[in-house]
Amino acid sequence: MWITKIEIHNYKSIKEPVEINFYDSMPTVLIGKNGSGKTNILEALNAITKANGSYYGLNEKLTFSYKAYICLSKEDIVRLFPGRDIDEDKCRFIAYSGEKCRIDRIESEYLVPLLNSEICEINHLANELKAALDTYTKQLNKIAYNGRKELSARGFQIINFKNSTTNYDALKFQVGFVIEQAEKLAESLKQRFKSDNNSFQFGYVHEYYYRLDDLEKLPFKLRYVKPDLAPFEEKFITINETAVKREITRISRVTKECCDKISTLIRKLDERSKCLKDALTDEQLAPCCKAVFYSFIREVRKCIGARCSFLRNESSDVIFKSDERKQEEYYHNDKSLVVLQTYLNKVYKGADKEELLEQIQKNEEFSLSDAALNEFKQYLNENIPKFEGGMYDCISVEHSGGKSPKILLHEKSGDIVDLNSTSAGRRWYFTYYFIKNTLAPGDLFIIDEPAAMLHPIAQKEVLDELLKLGKQGIKVVYSTHSPYLIPDAWECVHFALMGDEGTLVTWENQYDLLKQVTGGDIFNLQELLEKYRNCGPDNAAYHCYEALIKKYGSIEAASNNVPFSYDTIEAWKKKKRGTTFENVILIADKIGISPEKLL
Repeated sequence: MWITKIEIHNYKSIKEPVEINFYDSMPTVLIGKNGSGKTNILEALNAITKANGSYYGLNEKLTFSYKAYICLSKEDIVRLFPGRDIDEDKCRFIAYSGEKCRIDRIESEYLVPLLNSEICEINHLANELKAALDTYTKQLNKIAYNGRKELSARGFQIINFKNSTTNYDALKFQVGFVIEQAEKLAESLKQRFKSDNNSFQFGYVHEYYYRLDDLEKLPFKLRYVKPDLAPFEEKFITINETAVKREITRISRVTKECCDKISTLIRKLDERSKCLKDALTDEQLAPCCKAVFYSFIREVRKCIGARCSFLRNESSDVIFKSDERKQEEYYHNDKSLVVLQTYLNKVYKGADKEELLEQIQKNEEFSLSDAALNEFKQYLNENIPKFEGGMYDCISVEHSGGKSPKILLHEKSGDIVDLNSTSAGRRWYFTYYFIKNTLAPGDLFIIDEPAAMLHPIAQKEVLDELLKLGKQGIKVVYSTHSPYLIPDAWECVHFALMGDEGTLVTWENQYDLLKQVTGGDIFNLQELLEKYRNCGPDNAAYHCYEALIKKYGSIEAASNNVPFSYDTIEAWKKKKRGTTFENVILIADKIGISPEKLL
């Protein structure tokens, strides 16, 4: 299962949907001028993986939306649909974002009918639960006495779940909360779990509206008690004991059946909510949850919620700060903390792992045990980067008073340098190299301006390393301003532009021709794209018409020399039809002028 593209909408400068493509064995590269929105795209991708990597979604209140376009491989089909005759060419679907930026809807005309039986079953159970609750409420109302405290002719007592005598008011109060919460559960499930011909929606049931042990409060029964009538009442009131006892027996029987059904339905729904939670977390799926639906949802969640490492731009890590005396200073983001968080997330196995990560996230004081500190030190020394031929003899780690440990680099010159005090290029490369070594197939590595602080030769080495990661099954997405970090395959390059509608993203397909007319410089192509955007399709088409007439003298002669019809060129003349960027490049190449001049 792999993502072919993600469409992002309404994140910071991204106002209109932008598409980011993913490639087999190749990175996804973003280029564009400063302020074009490249970092916002990377942040959105990171937020998407974080939201789906946790059952509880994002803590931040982000309201952006996205679609993930996903394909199934042959292996996925065999594993998820064993024994089924599945058309591989139709195994594509779209996953949509929902609450807290998690996916909660799948759309596929072909796959949904194979998967929505569980959705239908959950809705059926929710409807049954609502019906059972209605029946129970009617039974409860049958024993009401319209607010009168003394009714000598009632002929029965109410016995609660403790087998104690009670009254209607006490019973109604006792079971009222249980009924209310069960009704909310049924309605919530009906709203959250929906399906139609080509899509289904599934719910994240993480807030229980009920406790299973509350269900024991529902049962009640009636016991016949001979009415205590005054002598004068006995003259006028006749009690049909047989009929009263028969009705009491009937009410008690129906009530028991209804309570049993409510309990059974809620337990079934509880089981399904646990199955879904297992599917949407890293918990092992229980044997009862092996249905195709849950396995499929788990695979999708793991695909979109891939383990993600986000290495930010070194320049953006310089933060302006004022202390209590209003003295101004600059400080760099603590790279030791970045390295430690990565280590704790992907390597460390200690029982206090989650506690440490939570303390770091909340910026609370924390401390690694001596044993954990030594493990961290050992791991760092096993992964010393070979930066510029190897500049370090070893690495040591020291406690730092409730904050992240100090990472000290022992240089071959004999100097000992704190990682956070070394040069920006070395600090970046150390962090990058360490994170890179923790990645595994299926992971996502997002980098904002990789190697921006490095020498061009080092940048080329980083590009080779990033290309190797792609071949190892690790998805790499990065932005860059450097020509040394552009792969030879331009098809993986996305162009970010800032337009009137916010950040725009495009990519082009005529790569051989584009390289030819731009002199092999993709940044020249970026400039051409911006000119085309500013010119607009209609004006670009008119410029093409003018250039063709200047070259060939007439529309008829032009149509005989270029792959465009007479009607098309005439429409360009009248600005009734626009033209694509690829057509502009094609015509410029055909008539031997520069695309810049044509635009």
